[in-house]
Amino acid sequence: MRELIVGQVWRTVGGAMLLVLPLLFASVDSRAQELRAGYAKVDVTPSVPVFMGGYDLRGEPSNGVHGHDRLYVRALVFDASGVRVAFVVADVIEIQGHDIFRHRIAEATGIPEANVLLGDVHNHAAPSPNAEPKIDWDRQFGDGVIKAAQQAVANLQPVRIAAGAGHSRIAMNRRQARPADSDSTLTFDENDASQSFGKHKTDHPVMIHEFGGVVRLGANALGPIDDAVQIVRVDKASGAPLAIMIHYACHGTSLGGRNSKISGEWMGRMQEYVEKQFPGLGSIYLQGAAGDINPRVVGGLDGNVDNIEATWALGEEIGREVARVYRGLSPESCLIPRVQLETADILLPRNYRELFQDFAATAITVPTTIIRIGDLMWTTFPGELFSNIGKQVKAASPATFAHLMGYTNGYVGYFPEQKAFAEGGYEVASTHFDPQAERIYLKAIAALMQRFH
Repeated sequence: MRELIVGQVWRTVGGAMLLVLPLLFASVDSRAQELRAGYAKVDVTPSVPVFMGGYDLRGEPSNGVHGHDRLYVRALVFDASGVRVAFVVADVIEIQGHDIFRHRIAEATGIPEANVLLGDVHNHAAPSPNAEPKIDWDRQFGDGVIKAAQQAVANLQPVRIAAGAGHSRIAMNRRQARPADSDSTLTFDENDASQSFGKHKTDHPVMIHEFGGVVRLGANALGPIDDAVQIVRVDKASGAPLAIMIHYACHGTSLGGRNSKISGEWMGRMQEYVEKQFPGLGSIYLQGAAGDINPRVVGGLDGNVDNIEATWALGEEIGREVARVYRGLSPESCLIPRVQLETADILLPRNYRELFQDFAATAITVPTTIIRIGDLMWTTFPGELFSNIGKQVKAASPATFAHLMGYTNGYVGYFPEQKAFAEGGYEVASTHFDPQAERIYLKAIAALMQRFH
């Protein structure tokens, strides 16, 4: 029998009080195994022009790379008592063919397909890879996915681990309501449609009557976000750096649709900054519930222009917070009671407007995986959860350190919270889900969480 002990400690780091909850495990089972982990990353930056994802208005492929930015596939594999779990995250947007990639990873590593969490950082300055190759870069990406996973397994070694959290405000709610008491006239120029750039460009822009109170994409400083910067620090048994898991919820859209160069976006710069602070450390960023969250500065919105310097500044800003939290953590050698993994296909109601195409297709399947390692837990969602739903999922977790992984193991689009349907806006207009889906989903998540102990 093993007993899990969680200690609560306050430390002063960089002039701020940091709550640190070290993971301590006591064991009376002589057969217990140490927690092991392995990390790897593989460069998959395109060397030739490719079409980037995320913005429909682009009509041309990329024409270079911003500075020394790179795109990587990053893999972190945990092994506890013979059970292996692989976190594989790519610096791209909307992976096509998750199940195919996961099957290939499983074949190449021996890790069960159900134990492979494959996600992307939702980077709008990167291409969208396809498991059924359409271009040479698709093959390069696929090879990189397998190589990263295999190398992470080969690098497995005993580790020490700790978790903690800080805060960042590089993110901002993006559901902006026009002033309620004033109508206006403008040329519609959001990121997904424009009269001044791309395939919708015209020399004779149409003036549009915009009604007061209508929700559009833009900065909403008073809207909700999840500002938690959640960190899992993984050290080698010697105390040397191995890996850091970074959890935060924010779109990779600081570069807008007019940007034509490949970039790691703010999250790539963040990871580069952190790795430089701690030589030998490998980072992996796991995108959160970012469905209604943009960076503070977005090219093409609110009068902003695409500016790579602004993008890099955002990345370094949150990178400093990540580094601060990391320094305040004291990893401990631990004996893990077990790895528990639960999966479910959660059925949610489809938006009524889509029933006109097929009245029999009333449900959307949401593949969900929850993994618990000691007192760490991760819940996946295959798309773009609104931040308030993500916070409710984390709050339902029985583990002290609860993390939400969006854009993982599939893609079902936007999942707005119910109250957003009365407000309207881009995410509501494009969602596949019925307004009742939030209530049904959270009930299903709560039931799935009850399987853990």
